[in-house]
Amino acid sequence: MFEIKVLAGINSIGGNFVRIKDEDQILIFDQGIRFDIMANYYSAFITPRGISELRDLGVLPKAEWYEDVKSIYISHMHLDHLGALSNIPQETTVYLPSISIYEDMEERWSTSPTWLSLIPKKYYINLEEIKPFETDKNNVMAIPVSHSAYPSYALLYFGKNKTVLYTGDFRVESFLTQDEFNELKNGQDLFSFLNENQDIKIDIAIIEGTNIGSSRLPLTPKEAMNITKRLASSHKPIIATLHSLDFEYAYTLLKLAKELNMDCCIASTQMSKLLEKLPKLPVKPKLIENYVDYLTPLEKIPLEEIKEDTLILISYREVIDFLKDLSLTSDIIKNSVALMSEPEPQIEEASEYEVIANWLLKMGIQFYRIRVSGHYYPYQLKTIIKSIKPKEVIPIHTLYPNYLENTIKIIQI
Repeated sequence: MFEIKVLAGINSIGGNFVRIKDEDQILIFDQGIRFDIMANYYSAFITPRGISELRDLGVLPKAEWYEDVKSIYISHMHLDHLGALSNIPQETTVYLPSISIYEDMEERWSTSPTWLSLIPKKYYINLEEIKPFETDKNNVMAIPVSHSAYPSYALLYFGKNKTVLYTGDFRVESFLTQDEFNELKNGQDLFSFLNENQDIKIDIAIIEGTNIGSSRLPLTPKEAMNITKRLASSHKPIIATLHSLDFEYAYTLLKLAKELNMDCCIASTQMSKLLEKLPKLPVKPKLIENYVDYLTPLEKIPLEEIKEDTLILISYREVIDFLKDLSLTSDIIKNSVALMSEPEPQIEEASEYEVIANWLLKMGIQFYRIRVSGHYYPYQLKTIIKSIKPKEVIPIHTLYPNYLENTIKIIQI
């Protein structure tokens, strides 16, 4: 018996839970948090009392969904896909994109005064790291994709009678060049792989559709970098906010700093730990010691030594405190510009853009809202379907599954 059940994620952006039963084997692809439900019941003043409460509300997957499951695969570590490993009710192996990055995140969650302290795994959960392009003992192969979290994978399951592709979240155009992608992500991207291995036939594609129905301008990485260059011609320093897992954007900003002969400083512990793990960087960033609180081989500098000709990388949540501190030690923010890259997923970061904007205006800082999506744009769907060539498509991670499904049927005709 072969069966695919999408138990969460059909009519929502995030919270994916895909259960595949193939005779005697049951696998799960992602087990994310439903932030859309969470926002309906919790606020800064009302917080969860425990895992069972979150399960009852549907924020976390139900315990029975894990019945007889021995292996869970996580496509990337945004919380709407990673979920809470503490929610897994029995001994299970979880295959993660990176154990070391997960452990850094878990260390931060464990000391959090918020609901994040509920996330860390229980003692009976076994962790294994995904190895790209290797078909493992469960007949699952992970293939790197471009996304706003690092590392990110599509998951290919070679079943007994059907081959299933779960795309996870992905975008078609990366911030990285093809050579950089191949080197830094341990191999080629999904579409290059499928093009070179046309003997792999996809029976079922479980494909995300985050931007389907969205009116957002489809800004590409190249366009975003050209805009940043233009701003650098009249504003310095540049303060760029980004999600702590958005390695591709961070890497490209480092390249831009080198091209413009600017210093690059990081004011985020998690981002500096991520970049430190990579074998090759365009430039070695300096860490602002007031905001990076661990031993590191990278050079640390105090806040007062930041120069005007600097590109500063910081998290969305910390940017206002950082600018308040910087204004006490220097007047360089007078000619600065802030690039507010909207966090992805937004609700995970509990973003309050208008509040941040009010502070930037009060401090006299010019700012721009910029968003290069970690997801493909609707106009690229035709190219995607022509590359995958699936016999059947299951839409997921979208508010408009019927629209996505109908559009794909038209493309396939």
